[in-house]
Order: sequence, then structure tokens, then C-alpha cells
Amino acid sequence: MRVMFELTYRCNFRCKHCYVPKSYRKAGELKTKDVFSILDQLRDIGCFYLGFTGGEPFLREDIFDILWYAKKKGFEVIIYANGSLIDEEKADELARLRPNKVDITIPAMSKDAFERISGVSGSRDRVFKTIDLLRKNGINLGFKTCVLKENESEIKEIQDFAASLNALHRLDVMLLPRLDGSKEPYRYRGGLNEKSVAGNTYQVTRSRSCEIGQDYEKSKLEPRTTNHETLFKCGVGVSQAAITPLGELKMCLIIDYPKYKILNKRVSSIRYQVSGQKNGLRDAWERLKELVAAIKPDKNYQCGKCSLYSYCKWCPARGWLENRNFTSCESESRRWAEVRKQMSEDMAIHIT
Repeated sequence: MRVMFELTYRCNFRCKHCYVPKSYRKAGELKTKDVFSILDQLRDIGCFYLGFTGGEPFLREDIFDILWYAKKKGFEVIIYANGSLIDEEKADELARLRPNKVDITIPAMSKDAFERISGVSGSRDRVFKTIDLLRKNGINLGFKTCVLKENESEIKEIQDFAASLNALHRLDVMLLPRLDGSKEPYRYRGGLNEKSVAGNTYQVTRSRSCEIGQDYEKSKLEPRTTNHETLFKCGVGVSQAAITPLGELKMCLIIDYPKYKILNKRVSSIRYQVSGQKNGLRDAWERLKELVAAIKPDKNYQCGKCSLYSYCKWCPARGWLENRNFTSCESESRRWAEVRKQMSEDMAIHIT
């Protein structure tokens, strides 16, 4: 089982395209002992790949207590961070911890573009200093970049930098609406399209919510397998889930409803009341699986008759974020699919 654990929604960066609404940063967080309890339950139900993310997880003062506890429980530990809060002392501790990977977002290479995206002065130098510290300590690194107006001219340079460190780099060309449904992040998307990544120039992968424990593949133009009986093709409800900073189990990072309460106790002044239900992660997981299995194509589902299906990267999570409906089409996937289809047709004409 693969699980993404959001330890906090707080973040010291102010990225305008972030899918986490600012209001979420005011939410409470689990106490250390409650995180430990959930980790114990995750181990008991067979979780192996465990990603710690946020917000910015290094804002938690107990982050190393959590990381060491997870490591000693035998999890494959991956940490997703912006890199700005890891100093020499933390880098040395990570070297002792030996996580499977520390995954850092690189918004841009130039100082100006980087800090226009992060919204924080001095962030570029701190992040690249962290990368150097982790590399010298032998930490396995991964990088991610969202294609934005501010960085689209620097994408090749970012990937060349990652390649120079022999590190995998993920390029997200499709932005997400915010968890509250706001489409404001679309305002900041860059113009990079499939034509720009043809010939394996760039590496394009799924979003962070889908990647834990999975191999990375370069973008391909081959049509995907047609199967309209199963909406979720990523492992949600079978082998994949996410946990919020308040200890709620949900399908993935970008599907914020429904959420199943794991701990029936007071957490950061919010009292959870579970009436007529069992408690614990195992029961929450069973209910989540039942829910996912019950979500079927309905009148909103267009994929079965859409000419773009073979080229589309739509998923129920994207439909939910944009339209609050698991089966509906959404604009970013359609936009991307149209480019992929045109590119495929152009290549076929050229070969002929």
C-alpha cells in the first residue's frame, strides 16, 4: 500500500499556483503521539511506501521524531519539501536517517523567476544550498517543477541541472484548481505544450499525488488502453490513499472529500465525534475502498465517446476539483489531450 501523509498545511512559501488554499494553513495538526499511532496502524494494514508532505513538513518541530519513527517501523520513506528549511544540522540528520528520497521543488533556475514564484526573498539561494548539502551527504534526490509563465523559458536548464546530479525530475504541465475549487492557479500556467516535449526532450509525469512508489516514464504519444468500467486507474481504493494533517483518510491529495476520521479524540481544539461507527484506520480504509468501488460512469461521463480519450490524462480527481463531480470532464485535461492528438496526427503525416 502507498500512502501520502500531509503533516501540515502550513508553508513558508507563498506560491500563487499552489493547490492548497491559504485558509487551510489555519487548520490544526496532529500531535506527535497521534502521528505515531497512525503510523502503527499503517504498518498493521500493510503500508510500505510512505510519503511525508505538506505544506512544508520541516515547519513541524517534531519532523525528525516522525521520520525516525517511520524509518524504524520499516517504511520506505520519501520526503517532499521546498528545501528552504534544511540547514547543515538537518542535512547531517537526514544523512543518518537515510530516507529513500528527498524530493524538492525547483520553481526556476534564475533568482528573479524563482523568487517571483515562491514569493519569498532569498529562497532561491537557500534551496540550492540545501540541494548541495544533501548531495554532499549522499542523499537520494528528486526534483519537481510546475510549468508556469515565470519559468517556461528555464525548463530545459532545470532538467539539465537535475541530470547533472543524476536525479529524476518531474515536469507537471497541467496545473490543478485549489482544493476549495478555485481556478485561480490556471492564471499562472505556462505555455509549454506537447510539441515542446516531443522527442523526449523533457520528462513529463503524473502529479505528486500519483507518484509514490511508482516508476517515472517519459511522455509518450501511444494511445492508452480503453477501459471505461474502472474510473480510478491509479490505485485509489486498491493500494493508494492519503492522510490529512488532522488525521483523516482520503482518496488522494487532491480529492478533499470525503474524509474518514481515523482518531476519535480532540485534535488541536477540534473534537471529532464518530457515532455508530467503528474507529481506526482499518475501518476507514475499508469504507474508502467501498466508496471508490461504488463510483461508476454516469450521465456526466464523456470519456466513453470522446475522440480524445486515447490522448487524455483525465482522472476522477481532476474532475472533482474542477466540477465537484468524479465523472465529469475538465478543461486542463481536454486542453492537453487536444495538443497530444494534434501532435500524433502531425507525426503520422510526416512519416507517411
